[in-house]
Amino acid sequence: MTFTNSNGNFNWRYLLLWALVVALALGSLALYERQSLVRELTVKSAILHRLASQRADQHDAHLTSLSAILVAGGAERQDLLLDVAATIMRFYPRIASVYAITLDPAELGIQTPASLGAEDAALLRQMARRSTGALQIEQMSATADHYLLVKRSPNTDAAHHALALEIDAAALIATDEPFWDRPSVSLRLLTPNGHTLAGQLGSDQARFSKPLGSASQPLVLETSITIAFLDILPPGKSIAVAMLVTALFAFMMLGLRQRARTRHAEARAELSAQETRLAHASRVNAMGEMASGMAHELAQPLTAILSQAQAGRYLARRGEIERLGSVLDETVVQAQRAADILDRLRRWSKPNRAPSNACSLNEAARSVARLLALEVKSAGASIELTLSNASGLVDADPVELEQVVFNLVRNGLDASDGARVTIRTDIAGPMAILEVSDNGPGVDETIRARIFEPFVTGKKDGTGLGLALCQRLIEEMGGDIALRPEADETTFRVSLPLSKPQETS
Repeated sequence: MTFTNSNGNFNWRYLLLWALVVALALGSLALYERQSLVRELTVKSAILHRLASQRADQHDAHLTSLSAILVAGGAERQDLLLDVAATIMRFYPRIASVYAITLDPAELGIQTPASLGAEDAALLRQMARRSTGALQIEQMSATADHYLLVKRSPNTDAAHHALALEIDAAALIATDEPFWDRPSVSLRLLTPNGHTLAGQLGSDQARFSKPLGSASQPLVLETSITIAFLDILPPGKSIAVAMLVTALFAFMMLGLRQRARTRHAEARAELSAQETRLAHASRVNAMGEMASGMAHELAQPLTAILSQAQAGRYLARRGEIERLGSVLDETVVQAQRAADILDRLRRWSKPNRAPSNACSLNEAARSVARLLALEVKSAGASIELTLSNASGLVDADPVELEQVVFNLVRNGLDASDGARVTIRTDIAGPMAILEVSDNGPGVDETIRARIFEPFVTGKKDGTGLGLALCQRLIEEMGGDIALRPEADETTFRVSLPLSKPQETS
């Protein structure tokens, strides 16, 4: 039952993760589609703005031409002005009418067939009088979507006429571009003071606003687009994205599950290997407890040997040869006893030899770091790995190799409170290098030369067998171990021959 519930929770987590990934993919699609619509609005609006600005600039040229004709011909040749005005209105339909009225209301003016109301005529004269040379622009009162562009003629303080173009604002921004026929798109043209001349603006979800590039007609073109839900998430694209994400997610989940099964099998194998290493480590640690007893046992036969040797020398000087034999026999017995004690110690510390395999220094370092991770964390210490990118394979028993690294790291952690231990690997020619450094107080100068001898230790409660065992194991692997005297920190270097590829028959 527990397994079933765990599996169900596992599946629910994957389902929620799939939903999150699909939501993120659709969100990205929506953002892309929205940016595309805004970008399209900006590009189309810039094109329309440029077209309207060019059209507005043409009005200045028309007024200049009409003013020249009016000054040259006067009221007597108003037919010339009317002919040119008719031609302009025929080729430029946005120009609804052309007016040329005197500044004195009592005098008759000249105008095209479209009539000019009294209110707009008064506005036209007012605009011409206040002109200091620049064109004047005002919205017409009778026709709100038209505006007047006024010029005094001649363009001096002695002007006699007010010359004007009546311009259809809607025609000024008219275009054949299908984009502006969309229901979601709207535009309008404003006077410089903000009054609407033509068009109607919709939603302000995305807007474009910019004055026309005409000095005489700084009308403001505004456009907008209403972005609906289906605009940013088109059904076809949304379904395609969801299906693609689902397929990629399923493929990734299959790969992750296969990888998880592989890791589980590797973890079980690693756990079994760690149990073997821990069993051997327990035997080695127990040697610390028996070291004092072993020293006591060795002291007895050595003392006896010394006493017998002194007695033998005394008897030899006196010439008592008969009694010398028994003394030498007792000396042999005590020497054999000491040899037996050392043999028991050697058998205890020697791990079971296993066939050598090509194994990785990097993996040995990682394994020891994992093994000591909890202890390091609780002690406030740290283990830093600086591993080579090369494989660094050496011929060794993996358990023995890890035992060496374990002993070196353990010494570094015991050197000081909150120790920082660094494990580095590298390749130097035909040799693989492993260095273990710590920031402790270092090795006492009195024992530095004998640091790898059995029972020589700088620890208060140390056995003095760890480094001796490391040296023996490394030498059996064909390498060597040394304490680097030139290093800034206490550093032990292990050098092992790189594994040679086996030839296949």
